[in-house]
Amino acid sequence: MQTRFARLTLASWRSPAIGILAFFSLVTSASATAIGSISEANCGGGGVTVSSTTITWLPVGTAAGTGCITTGAGTSITYSGGTLGAGVTGDIMDLMAGGGAVVDDFMTFPGTSLDFSLTGFLTFPAASTNCASLSASQTCVAFNIASSGPFDSPFLLTNLGGGNTGVSLTAYGTVLDDGVLSNWTGSFTTQLNLDTGTVQSTILGGGTIPANTQSGSFLVTPEPGSWTMLGAGLIAFWIVSKRRKARA
Repeated sequence: MQTRFARLTLASWRSPAIGILAFFSLVTSASATAIGSISEANCGGGGVTVSSTTITWLPVGTAAGTGCITTGAGTSITYSGGTLGAGVTGDIMDLMAGGGAVVDDFMTFPGTSLDFSLTGFLTFPAASTNCASLSASQTCVAFNIASSGPFDSPFLLTNLGGGNTGVSLTAYGTVLDDGVLSNWTGSFTTQLNLDTGTVQSTILGGGTIPANTQSGSFLVTPEPGSWTMLGAGLIAFWIVSKRRKARA
């Protein structure tokens, strides 16, 4: 693409029309990259079940080892096939610790070319692990690498007061659309009718914690290379316009 752009830029000095075509060609390439925002929640009657090493999404999805999710209000992702909006049912893959650095097909939506791959979770190795003594609005993690190894807990627990706990899980990865990559990042959240100390002791004891509902909100942005192509196209167009004005 860099070689092609160089040729078109040189040609544009001789022909403004070719320079303009080069600009629109680059803009089309950049705008085909997936970009926008997505919100999701479990399908009816579902939720999520978590332990220290697993995440299982419910109800079950259309593929083995997946749960069912649906896009919510505020979802608008433009991609090569059009726009992903609200009310679309998709699949989300169940997870187990140690399953690999990248989870392909983590979130998929039938009828689209979008493939959300999971790269990792944000962890909190320096966070408090004294969940039982939290005041309202304070946060903790069930364990971290300093106290219980071989990995950090990605779940951030928040004391919501009244014996309730908020759980957030910040994730990030890439979106593949027709051979072009974008990045995505955001958080899954849920609320439990359990105090933070009970949540921590259950996880440390090897138990599981079910949540009746879960939701997520994510931002999809182009890879830096896509913005570079768009910027190069704008520069090419500016050069052609300036050349034409100088000749006038």
